[in-house]
Amino acid sequence: MRTKLIIVGPGGLAAGFLLLSLMSFPVYGQPVRNTDAQVMAGFTFGLLSPRLLNALNLTPDQVAKIEVQKKALMDANKTFVTEVSALRKEVADKLFAPNPVGDADGQITKIADAREKILQEGFRIAVEVRQVLRPDQLAKAAAIRQQLLGIQDEVRGLFNENQ
Repeated sequence: MRTKLIIVGPGGLAAGFLLLSLMSFPVYGQPVRNTDAQVMAGFTFGLLSPRLLNALNLTPDQVAKIEVQKKALMDANKTFVTEVSALRKEVADKLFAPNPVGDADGQITKIADAREKILQEGFRIAVEVRQVLRPDQLAKAAAIRQQLLGIQDEVRGLFNENQ
C-alpha cells in the first residue's frame, strides 16, 4: 500500500478557507433568536425571560396565551427599531455634516417618545402575562427573582461595585 503526500501551498490554503467561509455564511445571516428573547425579557421587566417561563412549568394553554403576547411585543419592537434607527441616522447625519450642527431636539424628543411607548407596551404585556400565571407560579417567579437579585448583589460585592 502506497501513501501519497499532498502538498498544499498558501494559495490552496487560502482558497480552502474562502470556500469554507462561503459555505458557513448562511449561518451568520440567520437572525439571532437569543437577542429577541433578551429584548422581550428587558421590556417586560424579566417576566418574559425564557428561563423563568421554563422554570414555571406552564400548561400548553398558558404557553399559547404567552406566545400571543410575545408576538405582539416582537411586532412592537420591530416598529420601535425601525423608527429609532431612522431618527438616529438623522441625528448622526447632522453631527457628521460639513456645515454647523443644526437643532436635533425634534429627533431626540421622538426617540424618547418611542422608548417610552415601547416600555409602556412591554409593561402592558407583562401585566397580561402575569394574569395568565397561577398564584403558585407567580410566587415561584417572585422567589426566582429574589434569588437573582441576591446573586447580582453578590457579584457586585466581588467587584467592589457597592461603594
